[in-house]
Amino acid sequence: MNYYEHLRLPEFNGNLNKKKRNNGFPRYDMPAPRDKKDYYSGMKSNIDEISRSFQQIKQKFSGKINPNLIYRLKVNQSVGVEAFEKILFSLGELKVLSFAEDKKGYWVVFSTDEHFKDFQGKLSQYSGIVPDGHKYEFFNAIDGVEDIPEEEKLGNSLKRNPMSDSDPEYLNMELWRMDDDQLREFISGLETNYSQSDFQIYDKLITKSFALYRIRTNKKTLDEIIKFKEVAKIDRPFIPTFKLSEYKGIDITDVEVVPPDDDAVGILVVDSGIIAGHPLLESTVGAEENFQEGESETQDIAGHGTAVSGFAVYGELDKRIVEKKFYSSNWLFSAKVMYGQYGFDGQVMGSTYDPQKLLESQFKEAIQHFLDNPSYKVKVVNISFGNSDEILNEESNRQFPLAALIDELAFEYSECVFVVSAGNRDFLLQDYDSDDVIENYPDYLTNDESFRLINPATASLAITVGSIANDVKYLDNGFSVVEKEIWHPVADSGQPSPFTRVGPGINSMIKPEVVHIGGNYIIKKDYGGIVRTNLGGNIPVLSNKPLENPFTFDHGTSYSAPIVANILGQIANKFPQKNADYLKNLLLQSADNIDMPVFTGNDTTNKNSSLRVQGYGLPNVDKAIHSFDNRVILLDEGSIGLNKIKIYSVNIPKEFFEIKGYKRISVVLTFTPETRATRGDSYLGNRMEFKVFHSINPQILEKEFAEVNHAIEIETPEKLKKFEWDDMFPKVNARKMGCHQKGIKEFKQKPPNMPESPISIMITNSNKWITDENYQQNYCLSVMFEHKEEIEIYNKIRMEVQQRVRIR
Repeated sequence: MNYYEHLRLPEFNGNLNKKKRNNGFPRYDMPAPRDKKDYYSGMKSNIDEISRSFQQIKQKFSGKINPNLIYRLKVNQSVGVEAFEKILFSLGELKVLSFAEDKKGYWVVFSTDEHFKDFQGKLSQYSGIVPDGHKYEFFNAIDGVEDIPEEEKLGNSLKRNPMSDSDPEYLNMELWRMDDDQLREFISGLETNYSQSDFQIYDKLITKSFALYRIRTNKKTLDEIIKFKEVAKIDRPFIPTFKLSEYKGIDITDVEVVPPDDDAVGILVVDSGIIAGHPLLESTVGAEENFQEGESETQDIAGHGTAVSGFAVYGELDKRIVEKKFYSSNWLFSAKVMYGQYGFDGQVMGSTYDPQKLLESQFKEAIQHFLDNPSYKVKVVNISFGNSDEILNEESNRQFPLAALIDELAFEYSECVFVVSAGNRDFLLQDYDSDDVIENYPDYLTNDESFRLINPATASLAITVGSIANDVKYLDNGFSVVEKEIWHPVADSGQPSPFTRVGPGINSMIKPEVVHIGGNYIIKKDYGGIVRTNLGGNIPVLSNKPLENPFTFDHGTSYSAPIVANILGQIANKFPQKNADYLKNLLLQSADNIDMPVFTGNDTTNKNSSLRVQGYGLPNVDKAIHSFDNRVILLDEGSIGLNKIKIYSVNIPKEFFEIKGYKRISVVLTFTPETRATRGDSYLGNRMEFKVFHSINPQILEKEFAEVNHAIEIETPEKLKKFEWDDMFPKVNARKMGCHQKGIKEFKQKPPNMPESPISIMITNSNKWITDENYQQNYCLSVMFEHKEEIEIYNKIRMEVQQRVRIR
């Protein structure tokens, strides 16, 4: 097999203006049925209740705390954000703190009009209570106003296990992101009103998207502060959702250990530290630092960080064990933010965090420490922990603080790729009968909301990684028991792990983007209903007790993520000067669909369920860094303004379509936009998308699209639709929600209507809420042509591209 460098994707002409339609005054449709006088009575009752509860708080804490009026509006239709913000400001200077997804749902607002004077005045005219008043039709879009219920402010951990009356606890308190002065005044009031024994702040992290505080308080004080309108959420700090179990070790006395090349880039693992003296790690460590105070040492007491780090530098460990050669592709850097948690027997039972410091603060400090040091050359950051109490669902589709922080850091450090594990659905075999797990696999992955992604796997600018099963094997304990018993692997080799979490992400983004090996459940139900698991479902991981056993065995997406981080590290070694968009683009372009089990439903249901579970599939490092005779990748890095269009065009040899055999074309678009957690309607500041055309001169595309008026979405003119591959999967409306986009066009047989060159790709960039009209969005775009047969198309495409470059 011949290996080649990727080719440059030629751009056609350059930027085209994307015209925005002038829609005039916004129109708000009257919901049916609505009686305006009944509507007024209901709204007035709710307004009075909000005002009454606010006045009670003001009177109770008069002279000590100056509270702020915050409540929510229920919006019943999709509205233009900028126009509706202006309308809300006219209702008593309402300031929007949180937007609903798709602009329909709950909008959280801050108000300085505590008596609702302006609001009620316009409501009276709309409802006809004041005759011959203004119409104020925007009230058509508002179903109601209400306080945010206290139970919605409590996190899942406090709901499931309420605080006791006796002992104070460390909690995370998130406030609505008001102006900095308002935050400072409110926090100062809390600290003045309560003694340190009742309420104390130990840490805080305030970003453009959220305001988070680590507090220590008792139940009595919690019951009081939860009533403040400023409080968005309170819950216990989360404990990592993993646990290591040690089993029989593997002999490594005769393995070869090869350190990374001097010029290899670095991979940073943010976890529980490492055992730097581990015989398989000691030659790979670039630096290690401790960012918590629970343990003074940098070494890994808990064991998780060491296990994760082994995959980060070696990839799939079981393959290295078979080969008896451990070649480290990258330098390892370790940031310790967790420490060992001990049981009553004095044994380490897992990991926990510094109770007085926000994990978010430690995380930010760690990232800045390592990524601000250019000598470390860190290009990949791995995050293999998550909070199973913070699950993304339809009712709570607001970005989590840690995930939002990762996105802000990914935007700031755009040369580095952040990789996050999707998370595990723990206690599956305790919560479900084993027969139900076997019978309902894989449907329960997408039907059960408890399998949705957790914080921080929803980070949009990070690569989220799900888990697939390893090769099916059974533990042989030396007594031949395995031969006498019938064990059942829930998943076949390469299929989704029974415990992996699934998408979509926030704003219905495609998440996880990729998957890799993480383990399986191999189970057997004994007499009496007791369920046993065979350790063959686990995968080998590095042990933090190498003198006793160099390896242990475990399972989880915690290990799938660093295998992908390792692939990214190898891509970065090949392209060390390239940014995160380029590295992520090649990762996604290399991914192939895994062998999925069949979901219940039709073909469309199967495809969509598969997308939620595996994303774009299983990546491959060779396919990422090389082109081949019959598989060619063309890329371009560029920038595009807001509401602009670009066109790329390439000619491919006619035999690509004419020669029989499976063939496919895939396009990948990656970009790193600004994000804002308060914007439920669009978490991303701008949205890019692509469309692919064939058999048409790009000059015609340029002319037709330049003459089209575009609102928010770009529509293909009717006369061009026959030239568009609108059946690429995922389709444009699914893939455009995120910033890691891939579309595939497959030809399983010779197409009846033979497509012709050129193949043209049009990309667009629509503004959502960015205020800088001169903003330029960097991106990376690639297209891949692959034919199953061993036909030589690389050199023909290369010559065509070179000729166009010479002509230009």
